[in-house]
Amino acid sequence: MNSNARRMKCNKDELMELMEAANAKKDGLAATAEAKKEELEAKHDELVAAANAKKERLLSASEAKKEELESKKDELVEAANAKTEDLASAAEAKKEELECNELECKKDELMEAANANKDELMEAANAKKDGLAA
Repeated sequence: MNSNARRMKCNKDELMELMEAANAKKDGLAATAEAKKEELEAKHDELVAAANAKKERLLSASEAKKEELESKKDELVEAANAKTEDLASAAEAKKEELECNELECKKDELMEAANANKDELMEAANAKKDGLAA
């Protein structure tokens, strides 16, 4: 073999080795990329599951808080209604008391007037009696 042929054979062998190394490197990089992709997908799935769990906890807590507020509202409405009824009863009782007091006052006034009339009539009757007796 002449030197050119040997050199070409050598170059060809080197080229084949380089191509094999490049293919091995490519296969290694592809495997690493695939592993990284799977790792990232698993991490993504983990994060989605955690986010969904947190969302469910928040919805549950929100629902519980809503029920608590509804219950508190119902209690306050009941208390307000009871207070309104108490105030209405107290107002009605006060109204009746005032009406009764007003009637008592009128009765007292009428009794005073009747007593004054009676006294006048008695005086007039006594004066007439005294006038007839004289």
